[in-house]
Amino acid sequence: MTLTLPALASSAGYTLPFVGPGTYLIFGIVLAPVYLMLIAWFVGDPSDRSTGLLGVGYVVGLTTALWGGLFVATMVIKAAFF
Repeated sequence: MTLTLPALASSAGYTLPFVGPGTYLIFGIVLAPVYLMLIAWFVGDPSDRSTGLLGVGYVVGLTTALWGGLFVATMVIKAAFF
């Protein structure tokens, strides 16, 4: 019996904690323009390393703030309703 990728990714033995089938879609396809933007900051013309690193810092900071805020909101909802 041969399993296809979606069947394999959704099987109980394959999934990791907090990783669902949509995670691959979001990080692989939806964020592709963000990946291209980050690469272009360093390999594009003109490229400035300090400005590129500043941009990476902003992207990492915004992502951390969004994910951290969502995590805190999730924990508040969990404590309030469950």
